[in-house]
Amino acid sequence: MFKSTGRGLDNIGQEMVEVGLISADQLAVVLETKKNLGGDLGTILIRKGFVTEEQIADFLNQSLKIPLVSLKEYVIDPEVTKIVPVSLAQRYHFMPLSKVDDTLTIAMANPLDVFAIDDIRAAIKMRVQPVLASALEVERLLQDGYRVREISDTALEEIQVVQEGAQSVEDAAERLKEMASGSKIIAEVNRIIYGAVSKHASDIHIEPMEKNVRMRLRIDGFLEERLILPKRMHLPVVTRIKIMSGMDIAERRVPQDGRVRIKVEGNLVDMRVSTYPTMYGEKVVIRLLTKETILTLEDLGFSERDKKCFEEIILKPHGVFLVTGPTGSGKTTTLYAALQRINSQDKNIISIEDPIENEIAGISQAQVNAKAGMTFATALRSILRQDPDVIMVGEVRDRETADIVVRAAITGHLVFSTLHTNTAVGAVTRLVDLGVDRFLISSGVIGLLAQRLVRKICPQCIQPVEVDPTKLKQFSLDPKTVVYKGKGCKHCRMSGYTGRVGIFELVMISPELRDMIIAGASEDEMLREAKKAGTMEVHEAGIQKIREGVTTIDEVARVTEE
Repeated sequence: MFKSTGRGLDNIGQEMVEVGLISADQLAVVLETKKNLGGDLGTILIRKGFVTEEQIADFLNQSLKIPLVSLKEYVIDPEVTKIVPVSLAQRYHFMPLSKVDDTLTIAMANPLDVFAIDDIRAAIKMRVQPVLASALEVERLLQDGYRVREISDTALEEIQVVQEGAQSVEDAAERLKEMASGSKIIAEVNRIIYGAVSKHASDIHIEPMEKNVRMRLRIDGFLEERLILPKRMHLPVVTRIKIMSGMDIAERRVPQDGRVRIKVEGNLVDMRVSTYPTMYGEKVVIRLLTKETILTLEDLGFSERDKKCFEEIILKPHGVFLVTGPTGSGKTTTLYAALQRINSQDKNIISIEDPIENEIAGISQAQVNAKAGMTFATALRSILRQDPDVIMVGEVRDRETADIVVRAAITGHLVFSTLHTNTAVGAVTRLVDLGVDRFLISSGVIGLLAQRLVRKICPQCIQPVEVDPTKLKQFSLDPKTVVYKGKGCKHCRMSGYTGRVGIFELVMISPELRDMIIAGASEDEMLREAKKAGTMEVHEAGIQKIREGVTTIDEVARVTEE
């Protein structure tokens, strides 16, 4: 951020000491770090936590008299962006703002970088007047506006849309491949994927509209619009994605599915791609499965009681443990944490999943392949001949799988799996509906867990809020309870939330519950019995998270109220 200038690094650092922004000791640490590891003064100061970006901007503005501008409400001038190639703007991280005669005013987070300014001046053959702006605001403009303008003005001139019926299927496919192989299209698709992975999105939605193409990301369970592309970008972008995932690029009339594994900054990411023909073209949804670090039991959000009971269940030598909840509620993540906890050299652990979302060292993991005849049921039969101690089944979907899972538990295996039901005890009803005998369920099942994910309040902008006492009463909260909410900031993309945590309904199968299962007791009766042993319903666990200041009333209402 502060590179070589006429004033010198020592002088700039000393001025910061003199105005009280940093201490002399902090300056010495930063200069020593720069000497040993390289880097620039401002960036090291921020990384060390000695100052914030805002404090540096204020210092440059007041002490060095460099104009400070806000880009929050700035509207991009397309005529000005045409002057500067996007590659140059990204390389030196600046945004062209305005042109007067032969002088271009640019916004930079580092207006002291004289070498960058010289390069910019030489590239555009104009005078350059730098002003100071937030790095985050500059990045936002580069991502949300400048790049789209560059693509629409330059890349599209090189793109020809293949007209259906104008040539044979083979010729159309060849032209589609050629169109999607252009460097700009490849770069655009790569940027979309990279941006989604870097923001920890679970899905990318590319949706053709009447006059443009909308790109949305699902982050923390919510879809956020991130980019609008020109309509003519749709076919080449979709074709590039279909080529990557092994689909038929000439077929655009029926849905298709594909998969591809990529590497983003050294990390493996599995992409499950689905296309769906709409009236304006093919819609593409990409599920991103990143090979992230497996969460521990402590990371999941269990209460002390639930964590103790959970460990007691998963350490049993045999039985079925079922995790329930809707799609996207973190069931597989919970099972991975359980496997990680019991994984050891003296256990043979085998899984069959659809798909494998994360790799766990020491566990034999396989993936469902319906085309090859490898379903959950057929894989389970083979697994039982592999001398397993622990088996994980991605999902119980049919009677055959359910029957094998329960019988495997009765014959001495510990089995983990998931079901799509709303409550924990609802898993019993679901197994009965699938045709499993009640006496087998009673003998085999050792624990049931229902879960949901709620968004966590952003720690950067959390603040107490006033809530209508009537609403507090609805959530069984004392009128004096202090509840919190995120105000919204850059860190949380103005949403007020960052990340998610689980809320759980954990049921240990007691002798009383076993008798109730055989007797055909209702779900309400079984839940009342479970609550005697300390089970909290999902919404009660959510209320506890509200009391702890982890999440909001609105979040708990969203995921628990039917």
